Amino acid sequence: MQHSCSDIFILFFNFLRKIPRGFESRGKCEISEPLPCSDAAVQFICYHSHAESTNDEQESRRFARYKLGLQYPKDVVSACGNSPYCVYIYGGVSVGQDDTASVILVGFFDVEASSHCVRFVDAVPSVDGAADQTAAAVVEILKKFELSTDNLVAVYLSGNDAASEEICSQLRELNANILALGGLYTIADAAFHAGVEEFSKLAQELMENLHAYHSSSSFKSDNLKALFDSDISQDSMPFNPNASCLTFYPLVTKLLEMWTDLTAHFDSCQKDDDKAKLICSQLKDPKVKATLMFLEQALKPLHSFQKQTQGTSRADMVLLLEEASSLLSTYTSYFLHSQAASRFLKEREAQILKNKKFHLSSGEFNLGGKAVEDLLVKSKAAEALPQLRKEALSFYIAVTGCIAQELPLSDWMLRSIAQLLNPQSRLKVTGKAVEELSAKLGVCRSSSEVEQLKGEFLDYQLAEEGENEEGREHISTEVSLEEHWAAVLKETKPTSMFRRLVLTLLSFPCPPLEAPRFFTQDLKTPLVSESDAVSSSDSDVLSDSSTKDKQGEQSPYSVSVLMQAHVDLLNCYIHGRTTKLNRSCDSGLFVFQRKMRWSNDVFFFFVSFFLQDGKGFPSGELVWGKLKGFSWWPGLVVPWKTKTAPPGMRRVEWFGDGMFSEVRSATFEYHAFTKCFCKNSFASLPLYKSALFESLEVIITSSFSSVEGDKDKELKLMMDWAFGGFLPSGPEGFAPPGKNSFTDPSVPGRVIGGSSQGASVFLIFLSRARENSSYYSELFHDFCLSCGSTEVDVAHPLFEGGLCVKCKENFTETLYRYDDDGYQSYCTVCCAGLEVILCDNVSCSRCFCKDCLNVLLSPGTFDMLKDVDPWSCFMCKPSQCAGNLRLREDWGVKVQDFFANNSAMEFEPHRVYPSIPADRRRPLKVLSLFDGIATGYLVLKDLGFKIERYLASEICDDSIAVGMVKHAGHIEYVNDVRTITRKHLAEWGPFDLLIGGSPCNDLSMVNPLRKGLFEGTGRLFFEFYRILTLLKPKEDEDRPFFWLFENVVFMSANDKSDICRFLECNPILIDAIKVSPAHRARYFWGNLPGMNRPLATSLDDKVLLQDCLESGRTAKFDKVRTITTKSNSIRQGKMGPLPVSMNGKEDYLWCTEMEQVFGFPKHYTDVNNMGRMQRQKVLGRSWSVPVIRHLFAPLKDYFECE
Repeated sequence: MQHSCSDIFILFFNFLRKIPRGFESRGKCEISEPLPCSDAAVQFICYHSHAESTNDEQESRRFARYKLGLQYPKDVVSACGNSPYCVYIYGGVSVGQDDTASVILVGFFDVEASSHCVRFVDAVPSVDGAADQTAAAVVEILKKFELSTDNLVAVYLSGNDAASEEICSQLRELNANILALGGLYTIADAAFHAGVEEFSKLAQELMENLHAYHSSSSFKSDNLKALFDSDISQDSMPFNPNASCLTFYPLVTKLLEMWTDLTAHFDSCQKDDDKAKLICSQLKDPKVKATLMFLEQALKPLHSFQKQTQGTSRADMVLLLEEASSLLSTYTSYFLHSQAASRFLKEREAQILKNKKFHLSSGEFNLGGKAVEDLLVKSKAAEALPQLRKEALSFYIAVTGCIAQELPLSDWMLRSIAQLLNPQSRLKVTGKAVEELSAKLGVCRSSSEVEQLKGEFLDYQLAEEGENEEGREHISTEVSLEEHWAAVLKETKPTSMFRRLVLTLLSFPCPPLEAPRFFTQDLKTPLVSESDAVSSSDSDVLSDSSTKDKQGEQSPYSVSVLMQAHVDLLNCYIHGRTTKLNRSCDSGLFVFQRKMRWSNDVFFFFVSFFLQDGKGFPSGELVWGKLKGFSWWPGLVVPWKTKTAPPGMRRVEWFGDGMFSEVRSATFEYHAFTKCFCKNSFASLPLYKSALFESLEVIITSSFSSVEGDKDKELKLMMDWAFGGFLPSGPEGFAPPGKNSFTDPSVPGRVIGGSSQGASVFLIFLSRARENSSYYSELFHDFCLSCGSTEVDVAHPLFEGGLCVKCKENFTETLYRYDDDGYQSYCTVCCAGLEVILCDNVSCSRCFCKDCLNVLLSPGTFDMLKDVDPWSCFMCKPSQCAGNLRLREDWGVKVQDFFANNSAMEFEPHRVYPSIPADRRRPLKVLSLFDGIATGYLVLKDLGFKIERYLASEICDDSIAVGMVKHAGHIEYVNDVRTITRKHLAEWGPFDLLIGGSPCNDLSMVNPLRKGLFEGTGRLFFEFYRILTLLKPKEDEDRPFFWLFENVVFMSANDKSDICRFLECNPILIDAIKVSPAHRARYFWGNLPGMNRPLATSLDDKVLLQDCLESGRTAKFDKVRTITTKSNSIRQGKMGPLPVSMNGKEDYLWCTEMEQVFGFPKHYTDVNNMGRMQRQKVLGRSWSVPVIRHLFAPLKDYFECE
């Protein structure tokens, strides 16, 4: 059959190949239509195609017609009318020995070809000094060819700067939203030249002298040979300041690497060699070396960016945009304060760069690292430092200003474009960013189009990743960026605004853009691409002698006509045939399906050849499938996400872990239970047991109430029922009602109620919710996000959805449970999960489990996010939320309410005390239980309160020493809290404020040996409660009395409910991370005014770790994890890194730095010669100063201040 198909094709091919000769002989060939392009265009084509020179104008035009194709210019006009395009203009291009021209091309993304295409349009003769004439001619050409100006989105200009500006100006009259992108690709060299112009010439002088010596000396140094005879410098030597950054930077790095060897070499040269003596003196001059060391560091970002401009694919374009987006922020951070840098990034005002008050101090200024300063100091040339800083500042200002001027878009827009084009980072792009991009690029012209765009973009974000799955592993094929977007765009409508936005971005110029390579690519018109493999028989077909004309030369017209009419057919045949010979049947099928467009009958012949059964299972049917490396596994057939399903294929969701796969016909219906059941898997794989349980649970018709709660016994009874033939109804009892039964909205109510622990039925509901979000959005809130139960008790505090009673209790107890690595023990969504992905934001400690990601977003999300590095979670970047994972906008408030009111108890509001007039306020009397290191006294004094008496109960000698020494004996220490009696309180009081936080070691869930609230140190809470009861004023007393009790968040729900019951109120939850560099989540019960108000930072708060460090030390993280009494808590994870870098090595936080992190003054705990661990222990038990300041501040309306 294959052979006869080949013969038919060959006959058809030979017949078509004879048509052009017949047309040509009768004078009816379409190629007689005159070329609409200029003479300069014909000259350009012949010159750059290396055609033999001829004086025959007609022959030259015929050759140009052959190169441009028979459809020129109709194909170009059609493409530009249907798709956004970019105009390329290369000025000063040689078209002969003495002639030059401006060459005009257009670039656009061809969805069918899955590639970026560039087509020649015309050329304009160059006129010296007449930029306006060139610009007018370019505009006239666009009008002559009737290219759509509405679709003109960008222009790339290379050549004369004056002409470029004039061309941009006139093109913007046609379309005001046109982007000029030429500067993006030359920005590195432009910034390099601007910076070097402002900097010392010591480095250039040394390089020139070295090169001159190397060129003239008979003795060739190996080092100089390696420096100057390498590829990087061949085209740029002799050296001059106008060298490219791409060649200059490697010279700097190589020179520094061989500095010692070069110095030794020139030091050993003959004494009468003046050139060598000069070079030797330069090499021994520390100022010269310091200059080169600075340039090595300062030019590194520019060099890295320019390397990206040498890329060859659209993926390189994404990296280029990412690098471009970070250039400004990188250079501004070198010499500007962070606030000034942020302001400059927003305003792009050059005066900000020059304003001295915005510049970093000499200690913070980036001079190339500490090594530069050390070199000058060690060489006794420290007097050169001020001058080097001055020159470095001028360098940074010039480079930054140039980058800001040349960048065509803001840094965040460039970043958004890169993230949008990259499928792996699509979840990072927000709807707002897409909206602003569309406004900048002129994609949308009305508010309705904007809303349409945002909706379509959201659909794309929620779309399933185009991956083939085999077994339980996602197999990511090598799909290029162009192929990915072609597949996406083929599914969109021509009127889609998202389609227009993507095509606009894909039309942007993509490296390489050097004129010679670009023209060679554009003018190359092969019949079959060089990469295509052609068998010997195919080659015979192409070499038939009938392709020769009468003179024995190949007719370009015959080949051109054949190419235009039948290249798709030829490629289809060759691709399909060679693929079948060299690849597996499966792969061959998919390639054939993608390539073949000319015969559906032939296509389906191959489909039936490969997949002979044609059998299909209806959606919703339970099946057994064979997985690679596994025995037969139970699964559920689910609908395809695409419009059409591949013939003979079905999409199956596997019970047990909820993974999806695409499988072929080799599946059994579920009633073949006895045949497919595997004893070995049942005995060795717990996941197999879970899969059996979940699959049987969906179809079970009997009740096993006698063993309810014992999963193993229940599974055994279920399996006995299955082995017995599923009686009494048999297999028909659980068959889906019809082929499309699973699209019936009535199905969820039948199966979802029986789900448990993330059972597959809940996965099924969510899978269908992704397909029909408008219908299921209302039902979605009726499910528990953790287990899928419909018995919802409360709303989930973080994400839209609910929690059942059991999961609410689990959520309460585990949300703030942390492992030794500092991360949450369980998933942030469900507070369960075995396999989780961790947020890479160092200030975050959240994690998300595989089930929640794959179910609530889309299958495969977990595997996709594992490859994202660094990855910020959905709490850090809410814009990533998609599918059915929707972060509540007010989650910060909701989580407070959840933990404040989850005790299932309601309390009477606290007594409200009216503010006291200033003249009637009196000093404060305070009783502090479990006082620690007198945080309460410190904060009250800092707030200016006049304290009449401060009594503290504390038993730790180190803590007492701190309070005694640091507060000069103003604190009165009393006995153990358990010894305080009513009589004592009467003698010491009355008190205005009672504060305290009992020990948490027997309450914290971290402690596996905890004894709870009623045993061990947990019982000390009742001492606080006892004293609180004794101190509360009677109802007829009008004096204000306030109290505050603190304890750990991570306690059992029962213990927390008991505390709430005794204190008759619910707590508020405050995490110190908002006002300090460290996490410290704590519950606070009390009646202080305004306790529920939002936590806000003050000017004195040090919110970043760097603000707390001593000079010469660098923070590796902005925020750190909770610091406890354990030394290992300083590490960012059990085996994680230390948070500080000093002299290139990791280091612990110093004691003074830990004090600053907690908000204490430096050396606050430096008493009685306490060691580091002693000081960390007293700090680890203390309160966060800014949090207590926040809570105590409203008391200023009641008590006298100094």
